Amino acid sequence: MWKLVFMLLVAGMGAAALHAPARAQSFPAQPIKIIVPFAPGGGVDIVGRTIAEQVTRQSGFAMVVENRTGAGGNVGSTSVAKASPDGYTLLMASNSTSYNNFLYSNMQYDAARDLQPVVQIGRVPMVLLVSPSIPPRTVGEVVAFARAKPGALNVGSGGNGTSEHLVYELFKRRTGIDAVHIPYRGGAQVYTDLIAGQVQLMFSNQLGATQFIRTGQLRAVGITGLKRSPQLPDVPTFEEQGIADFNASVWWGLVGPAGMPRPIVSLINQMVNEAIAAAEVKGRLESLGAQPVGGSAEQFAAFFSSERATWQGVIKEAGIRIE
Repeated sequence: MWKLVFMLLVAGMGAAALHAPARAQSFPAQPIKIIVPFAPGGGVDIVGRTIAEQVTRQSGFAMVVENRTGAGGNVGSTSVAKASPDGYTLLMASNSTSYNNFLYSNMQYDAARDLQPVVQIGRVPMVLLVSPSIPPRTVGEVVAFARAKPGALNVGSGGNGTSEHLVYELFKRRTGIDAVHIPYRGGAQVYTDLIAGQVQLMFSNQLGATQFIRTGQLRAVGITGLKRSPQLPDVPTFEEQGIADFNASVWWGLVGPAGMPRPIVSLINQMVNEAIAAAEVKGRLESLGAQPVGGSAEQFAAFFSSERATWQGVIKEAGIRIE
């Protein structure tokens, strides 16, 4: 069935749209490889394997995952950017794909020029966590408390240039607060010090934050996105609390090398959208605190472009660099 669908796509768009018509008409004739640029077991890896397994089950075409780690995800990402644009090598992209070009000085590819968005898979909202050592219970109270004590509050993150750090920098620019950023080597120790009051604030993705919120060890005062999370229905959005368009999130999607034929992009997009709609995948994403997204390649491209513009501005203004 899938081969018939693809041949109809090709016929409808015309062979002129293809770089290699003979190869494209039999696509996929071999396994489609998803490069995960991080170690096995993390969120990016789990989502990549979940999608690959479901696409393989539903379509009958093999989709496999390969981990290529190093340099904050840049090793694996570079390998995809330089791969043949034939649809057989894809990247499980995430937040860092949109902003690493602005953080690192020795990048070997340009994400806007060398990568082609295929489909967004899901996103996880970010939560502003407050230590029990300080009194604020709303975003407005956090802002007022920080403004009354400029430079007195510490904001923890998993390291310079991490999503936790960048979302704080965006929040800082939206609200005008002045707090001290404390980078850690990973997020685990931040939670411990936040509970103990060594740091007072932290932006965390919902997956990492939920257990501490539910046990009452930490206070969640706001969550990003346009609506409340089903997993944390009592935590109001930033939008509800007067900070509009504060939609920063952890996200995942598939991209490939620039120049992939449009019919191949369309076919992969359709297969992955059908996988996202499957109950097994929805359940897995929800277990990660994620919201399924899906949609067209064009929608993902617009989102990716917006993400790049947002974080380029934040990184430049904050003067963040990773060598």
